Amino acid sequence: MQKIVDKVSFSVLIPDGDTPNTLSIVRCLGEIKKIKIFVLSKDKNHPVRYSRHITKFLHYPNVETEEGKLKAIIEAIEETNADILLPIDIEFIRLAAANKDILSKLIAVAPIPEIEAFDTANDKWLLSKWLKVNDLPQPETILFKSTDNLDDIISTLTFPIILKPIIGCGGRGIQIIKNIQELYNWNNKFKNSEDHVIQSYINGYDIDCSVISIDGKIIIHTIQKSIKYVIDDPWAYAMEFADNEAVYEIVKEIVEKFNWTGVNNIALRYDENTQDFKVIEMNPRYWASVLATLFTGVNFPYTSCLLALKKEVPKTSASNKIVIRSGDALKMMMKRFTKQNYLHYNNTYLELTIKDPIPTIAKIFR
Repeated sequence: MQKIVDKVSFSVLIPDGDTPNTLSIVRCLGEIKKIKIFVLSKDKNHPVRYSRHITKFLHYPNVETEEGKLKAIIEAIEETNADILLPIDIEFIRLAAANKDILSKLIAVAPIPEIEAFDTANDKWLLSKWLKVNDLPQPETILFKSTDNLDDIISTLTFPIILKPIIGCGGRGIQIIKNIQELYNWNNKFKNSEDHVIQSYINGYDIDCSVISIDGKIIIHTIQKSIKYVIDDPWAYAMEFADNEAVYEIVKEIVEKFNWTGVNNIALRYDENTQDFKVIEMNPRYWASVLATLFTGVNFPYTSCLLALKKEVPKTSASNKIVIRSGDALKMMMKRFTKQNYLHYNNTYLELTIKDPIPTIAKIFR
């Protein structure tokens, strides 16, 4: 039987405490008073354990099986008596979705999608087929299997192209290929490694829409444009948050047709040639820049917790902001002191790092 939880105070168990975005989620939740945060991790020395926001850090042995990980989660629920289970990355969101019937008898589970929807969104080729069936905009996309003969598809390609593993995140394995020779060089190096999608390259810029939705209805969202030193760098040094009705309408249609529940970060790209937006991929998990949304007035992890407890979510509209990463902010501050030109920005991660410095220091030493 689910416990009745006070309107202000509750406790959260993050089961995948060794993922890259765990500290960002902890810092988001840490901005809300009276939340107890429990973190479960297979890495007993993960820097997040030193966060001032954490109530208790739990370690479990590195197990490979789904059964072993589920057992570790259940034991952590029993030990902490937590109110909410908040998985944040691909593996544990899918694990929770697959075992929701078991887990929901023990704890309130944060909104997560159905398995079929999750697997489609997480696989770039399945997603491309889904977008085509649903008549949603995307770049030209074909599947290149590890067993395929490259010569058989060369004649169908117009360069430049982008190669992406069908499963992957954070820019892993993505290659921009400018001509046939570069493609042959890539194929000789990575042949028979894994299946890829090949997409036509789009001249333009990246823009993302992040959402939490329930049964196909968006509860909160933010839209951000990446600011990069070089346009095709995988990482932005800053994010510009602003409304974009065209992007929102595309994302709204995706969420409705998927009947999506949970968080999702939907990546699009503006096409300078056709002057419209195309869907590049979906990330059915928390994303690297989730911490930046705090500065817009939106707190995705906290909202997810409220929804898990079936509590009212305050109506929130993201304000327009430019948020810059800590390292780049420091560089720009130095340029300011030396009277060089520098980027004006509203906020920086540095503010949150100063509040909770030890995990960042520990990460540097690791």
